Amino acid sequence: MVKITKSRKGGPARSSGPTADKPQHLLRVWEAVAQRVRQADRIVLFTDFDGTLTPIRRMPGAVCLSAAVRELLAKMARNGITVGVVSGRRVRDVRARVGLSGIWYIGVHGYEIYYPDNRTELFAHADHRRQIQLATRQLIQLRKVPGLSLDDKEATVAVHYRRASSQNRHLAWTTIQSVLAKYPNLHLLSGKKVWELLPDSRTSKWTAIQFVLRSERSRYRGHSLVFYLGDDTTDERVFEKMRGITVAVGKHQRTAARFFLYSPAEVRRFLQKLGDFATAKSLGRSATGGNGEGRLSRMKVTLDSARMK
Repeated sequence: MVKITKSRKGGPARSSGPTADKPQHLLRVWEAVAQRVRQADRIVLFTDFDGTLTPIRRMPGAVCLSAAVRELLAKMARNGITVGVVSGRRVRDVRARVGLSGIWYIGVHGYEIYYPDNRTELFAHADHRRQIQLATRQLIQLRKVPGLSLDDKEATVAVHYRRASSQNRHLAWTTIQSVLAKYPNLHLLSGKKVWELLPDSRTSKWTAIQFVLRSERSRYRGHSLVFYLGDDTTDERVFEKMRGITVAVGKHQRTAARFFLYSPAEVRRFLQKLGDFATAKSLGRSATGGNGEGRLSRMKVTLDSARMK
């Protein structure tokens, strides 16, 4: 059996940066991971959207979630797994593309959280939003530059440069640097072909995940095994901090993740395996007169077809 390195507290060792040991391919060591799944009282799955559940597209608006992956997520949630989709997109955008109600959504790198009961919380106070408005006004000229796009998310503002020439990328970079000089409290977050200005450096995908985990622990007892899948540099903070199963998608070097998968296609294979375990656990609870958590989830998780793109 493949050995998975553990910390003294029983979970995978926490990293402070890219792991010295090469991460393991999750599907190749699945039996060892599956043993931990069997031992857990509850499974929590957080997954990034673009580049993880779906392939990256040149046009962000062209991204959509396949029906097969949507059904796998719904199946897991119905059978008692806590599911959360994490994204740099706004919550209303990623919800429309995932098309499921009754699960958690984390948007704008942690600044927006959408609860399974349809509540929304924004973690950016008025002063923060005002600073982003001022920065957006300074960046508005970039909308006219070929290959660049400006994304005002209320709590943050992003400049996408995937389709821009090197000259126009340089123009975007120098413009952003001038904005940062004018508003030194803003924080720059670099992702895949995108630069994003945040109102502070404290809020992140990781802080939002911690918030969700605290909310879940207040409702459920027992040991939770937490998964996190992501493909971007913006996910590395979660990989560094989280105790659980961290999975980098599309890369297996210079990452703090303990495991990796090559592509969204392999993510789908992983979701299928985890979903099969969830089904078996749910059937076991029903057969033994369990606490009904799986049945409660089945009642709540539905296709949100009115919002699907």
